[in-house]
Amino acid sequence: MNLPVLYAMAALLFLAGLFPPWESQPGHPPEFLGFHFILSGKEVTGGIVSRLLLTIELVTIAVAGLYVSWLLRKKS
Repeated sequence: MNLPVLYAMAALLFLAGLFPPWESQPGHPPEFLGFHFILSGKEVTGGIVSRLLLTIELVTIAVAGLYVSWLLRKKS
């Protein structure tokens, strides 16, 4: 396995947990708030962390990181 790729994967997983995807509260029209909610600074009452999108994001990063580290491994 390629260790620098695995370290990058761990850093991306940490950032994904630190800045999770946000969505509007139940009962309001669906809206993905994402980074615009964090960077704009405007208050959105009732914004919640999207558990489904966070799960998809974390699994995708983990699988891609493991695949790329396997793909770029050093064969001895």
